[in-house]
Amino acid sequence: MSIELFNDMSRYKNRATHFLRFGEYSDDIPFNQADDVFGTVIYLKVPDSEQIIESSQEITRIIRQALNVKVRELISRDPEKAREVSEVLEDSETIDEFMEKFKTVVVAYVLSTMDGKGVDTVIDLKSSALDLMEATETLFLKSVPYLDEVQSIGRLLDNMRFSVESLKVKVNSLVV
Repeated sequence: MSIELFNDMSRYKNRATHFLRFGEYSDDIPFNQADDVFGTVIYLKVPDSEQIIESSQEITRIIRQALNVKVRELISRDPEKAREVSEVLEDSETIDEFMEKFKTVVVAYVLSTMDGKGVDTVIDLKSSALDLMEATETLFLKSVPYLDEVQSIGRLLDNMRFSVESLKVKVNSLVV
């Protein structure tokens, strides 16, 4: 367990509150201060979110590093291929957007269960987890032709899929 991750997620409380009120995600809402207690509550309510986040971050990090190396290798030999690789690298930035939304929705889910208002964030939680997983898988598939090693990334993707499925099962059993 990495409580630091959940303490960091506690900073999304303002964005999550906006999401609950207006039913839309906005990255224009500033972060609030980290709250250790609320971070622990997030962990206790949605522990599978940690593995989903860490898997996506690790996959993205590995792919970005490999693609950066590939661009440097190809820049003088094959500029056209280097441009293709850099486009895939640019596409990796969408993962960050899906990650931000997932963290916000996790916090919104926790807030709605704590408030007992019955706000149905279960579907949003599951769909944001699936969106993040699909974006991560898409990045992987786009980068496969340029990667030298894919087995470790495949294992991380399998772990992420398992965590998303586990999250879906757990939130279904804890429906607000």
